[in-house]
Amino acid sequence: MHDGSIRTLEEVVDHYAAGGRTIGGGPFAGVGHDNPAKDKLVHGFSMTPRNRADLVAFLVSLTDEGVTHDEKLADPWPRGIRTSPSP
Repeated sequence: MHDGSIRTLEEVVDHYAAGGRTIGGGPFAGVGHDNPAKDKLVHGFSMTPRNRADLVAFLVSLTDEGVTHDEKLADPWPRGIRTSPSP
């Protein structure tokens, strides 16, 4: 997602369908569905495997390859040039 914590669109769809992720260990461990700080609009939903596949296919169709490969829109802080330590 926006912070890189979810790698694929399928995982993003699963995240929202579950109403939040369950993280097994580390500082953010817990059941995301039960997080009291979570937005009330993220409550989970059910879908069939076909619905999930169709939704992912639709989201993929929205990707503009021209934007994702445009050097003018690339990371302004390539590795090795960052001014502050990465998390």
